[in-house]
Amino acid sequence: MSRPPSRPIKVSLVSLGCPKNLVDSEVMVGKLTGGAFELQSAPEGSDVVVVNTCGFIDAAKEESIDTICEMLDLKAQGAVKGVVVAGCMVRRYGSEMQQELPDVDAFLDISDYSDAPRVFKTIHARTSGETSPARAESIAPFVGGGADKSPTADLGRSLLTLPHTAYLRVSEGCDRKCAFCAIPLIRGTQKSKPIDVLVKEAKRLAAAGVKELSLVGEETTAYGSDLDMPYGEGIAPLLRALSKVKGIEWIRLLYAHPGSFKRSLIDEIRDNPKVAKYVDMPIQHGDDEILKRMKRGTPAGKIRDLVATLRAEIPGITLRTTILVGFPGETDTRFEHLMDTLRATRFERVGCFTYSREEGTSSYDLTGRVSGKVAAERRRKVMLLSRKITKERNKALLGTTIRVLLDAVDGDRAVGRSEGDAPQIDCRVHVRAPAGITLEAGAFIDVRVDGVLGYDLKGTACVGAGVPA
Repeated sequence: MSRPPSRPIKVSLVSLGCPKNLVDSEVMVGKLTGGAFELQSAPEGSDVVVVNTCGFIDAAKEESIDTICEMLDLKAQGAVKGVVVAGCMVRRYGSEMQQELPDVDAFLDISDYSDAPRVFKTIHARTSGETSPARAESIAPFVGGGADKSPTADLGRSLLTLPHTAYLRVSEGCDRKCAFCAIPLIRGTQKSKPIDVLVKEAKRLAAAGVKELSLVGEETTAYGSDLDMPYGEGIAPLLRALSKVKGIEWIRLLYAHPGSFKRSLIDEIRDNPKVAKYVDMPIQHGDDEILKRMKRGTPAGKIRDLVATLRAEIPGITLRTTILVGFPGETDTRFEHLMDTLRATRFERVGCFTYSREEGTSSYDLTGRVSGKVAAERRRKVMLLSRKITKERNKALLGTTIRVLLDAVDGDRAVGRSEGDAPQIDCRVHVRAPAGITLEAGAFIDVRVDGVLGYDLKGTACVGAGVPA
């Protein structure tokens, strides 16, 4: 048994991948309480550096491995003392990583991370000289995981976002079997968190100063399918419950699936003033044959109809999507069908990726592979079309007044986001304050749009609009 360290153990964390992974990182940080740990931003000088990995596609895996190797180089130089690897790659490739990365001190499988403090203390005891290696507590190289996490696992997390915005994970895992997607292999099947747990979490976040919630899960529109909830209601009852939390002003929906988008959700977005008129709805493609091969379950015509309904019933709604090009079987003609769908739906925000051939997915052995060069060119065309649509939307906003949540302030200048912009992934609004208006980070203000800066907008704070929310 080692004695307590004479000073706090310095821990730094590198969180890679999606917002759901960031929530896991926040859960881990939330375990480092009681004065035994000190979180620092830079890895240099850390007793333990944690790399929370993403294992979704090749590019993400490469970034994870490169980051781990960078941290191991710092360890070899003496700049850090211990390296821990956590997250999706550990769940997916844990055994292989232990063999190929023997200098990693410990691997943390996806869990509630309650073991993290003990692991960090043990690594520190081994490397600090405060106890002899022979007396240091033993630690398995692979820790945690296996069992499902408790629905309350996220309650004690410490935010790593700006103080006024946070992600709220409403579920974990996915019941769909999209041909290209490895997420069910990593996160398992759909597990929705009960509404009362999510409301409790939202209240804690609001008490800490959070004003904007971005709802995340592998498929948020499937929320409640595994719970005892009224048929057809889906996520709408959760949105209503969260909107009653004092201090929460914007509730934003990410990772919706067009195949599970219910009528009740359309009504809730339209009628609930706290639900942002914004939907992130990855459609992946716009050609029926490719959508069928992808096992998406929603043909292009139904996607177009849903988008048309959303625009007709929710004026001013902003729609974001994700597109996957280069999927096996994507001919020039099928790619043009995708472009036709994008021209018809006119998503204001688009992310586009090239196909990554992932072990364990049903697309791994499909014929009709597309070369990397062709896929990259198709991605370029998608993004050029998206840029054109965004530019046209931005020009249409000139002279209008929009509500903006300020993220950062420097004197009479600020950067914020409109209701149509999710944190970290979407566009920004550059704000100038005339005399008599004080800008404050975390405040909602009215801004008159008077310019376009590429994807971004610029504008002037309206007189009397500098109101801390």
